[in-house]
Amino acid sequence: MALRQLRAFLFPPQGRVNMHVFDDCCGGSLDQLRNNLLYPLFPSVRTTVSRLAVSPQWSSYGLRIFGYLHPEVTDEYIFAVSSDDNSEFWLSLNESPENLQCIVYVGQTGNEWTAPGEYWKFASQISKPVLYEFFCTYFFQKHTRKRLLNRDNGYFSVITSEFLSLYEDESSLQMGDIDHIPQTKASYDRLFQPIPMSPNPAGDMIREDPRDHIYKCQHESNLKDLFPECHYSPSYILKEQIGRYEGVYLFSSVYPNDYTRQTNAYDDDMCFYKQDPSFQAEYEACSILLIKTRRCGVHTYFWFYSFWCLFLHSGYSLLRVLNVVQREDNGVGSRYLVELELVGPQGQKVLVSRYVYAPSQDSRKPTILCSPKAFMQRKCTITKLNVARWIIQFIREMEKVYRVTGDKNFNVIIVDYSSSDIDIEKRLKKAALPSYKLKKMDGNFQRSGGLQAGIDLVEDEHSILFLCDLHLYYPVNIINSIRKHCVEGKMVYAPIVMRLDCGASPRAPAGLWEVAGYGLMGIYKSDMDRIGGMNTREFTDKWGGEDWELLDRVLGNGLEVERLHLRNFFHHFHSKRGMWENKNQG
Repeated sequence: MALRQLRAFLFPPQGRVNMHVFDDCCGGSLDQLRNNLLYPLFPSVRTTVSRLAVSPQWSSYGLRIFGYLHPEVTDEYIFAVSSDDNSEFWLSLNESPENLQCIVYVGQTGNEWTAPGEYWKFASQISKPVLYEFFCTYFFQKHTRKRLLNRDNGYFSVITSEFLSLYEDESSLQMGDIDHIPQTKASYDRLFQPIPMSPNPAGDMIREDPRDHIYKCQHESNLKDLFPECHYSPSYILKEQIGRYEGVYLFSSVYPNDYTRQTNAYDDDMCFYKQDPSFQAEYEACSILLIKTRRCGVHTYFWFYSFWCLFLHSGYSLLRVLNVVQREDNGVGSRYLVELELVGPQGQKVLVSRYVYAPSQDSRKPTILCSPKAFMQRKCTITKLNVARWIIQFIREMEKVYRVTGDKNFNVIIVDYSSSDIDIEKRLKKAALPSYKLKKMDGNFQRSGGLQAGIDLVEDEHSILFLCDLHLYYPVNIINSIRKHCVEGKMVYAPIVMRLDCGASPRAPAGLWEVAGYGLMGIYKSDMDRIGGMNTREFTDKWGGEDWELLDRVLGNGLEVERLHLRNFFHHFHSKRGMWENKNQG
């Protein structure tokens, strides 16, 4: 920082300051801008301005303007701000961004605004007198429009080029170079900051839930031979070829309620789990789990007799039921993924995750559980395939997952189509990731071709591939979610992402579930090879429809598709301006 101060002292102001533009920022509050996933490190435009009064003719944008202010004389100054939405002006006591203070602002809720040059609408628009000295440099940051009042002159004037200098000359930097961007109290990266829990959150889905912290499972040796093995052949598995784009919707039910609209219950009371006292006299040694289903007056009894005896003999007891996912096959039976938290003899907590099957039978009798043949989770490596544009943000998302979970069993493969604004390889070498590969491609962007190029780099056919997309915010348990819902030769996983509205964010989500999209899919490499991989013949340099075509082949080859609304999994709103060189979108 001393070098910057010396440079500003020895050389006259350049007459410009840095301005970063963030597209697709709806709403009028600065909190909405700060909650934007790309703010403040990844603006869509980096430029400079020569005066602190800007009137862009764009729509749905946010501005961050920052640099150095050089007072003309030692004096007391009064600052004022006006803007057609909320705005703030932060000024440091010296050249350091660490000493910023907000001295004027327009509103905080997003509903406040002023006309151009209207400085007396709100008391917060005009600052108290501030003493600044000649030959000193002061860092500032602003969002929108402001003016300055010299006490002697007695009127406001726009701060112009003779008093301004750049924080950093970005003309020779790539958009991927972000280390120089100042992070301050006013603007800092929130990616690794947990979403604060509130008694009144913006949406029920972001309430704290223990399932958000499921990362590791108990060793499978404790679960071996837990239930008798049984034949498993759901009636909904297709046994004939289907026409193009005839993939079906089939959803599972989730308990307890995770507020993703996937709980098959009329109210929350139907999602609680209790021990059934009517069986305790006969089976005192073991706990019996009762799940109350949607059907009026019908109870499904899960007999975990051998299951509980096994753990009780080892000193384990049930702490709570974390998660149950039910796939119902009418008239045939139901498959369940059951996740339980147990407590060991030394108080240690253990997570057990297991697929079980309950064949249909007389509802008056307890349901007998069995282990569906060849239908089990495997501890395997997951490879995430991404075709780049928001690539640094994707890398940071994967770093977030690795930092929280410590899961080393996933690889990142990035397929890049001649990106010129970022050195991806350099960024990957710096990344805190367990493993990665970079595949560079020439020509126009091809989603199917790029994904297939990444698939071809995976040698282990028993690895899970996760075909992912751009502009995504991932829950930290994404790896475990993929792993437990993919079964080799049996089932693929197509989690449903929430497509956020413009101005919404993971901290305040609002949007629609993307139920029609199947572009985000977890599938074993062996299964992907068996169905023929991506359709690179029909889907060359166009996109749109390739996910449904892939779904048709998945179903046509006798695989189930698990569809779950995944908590805290978001697709960020974005325009398509400048995304692709070619325009052949299908």
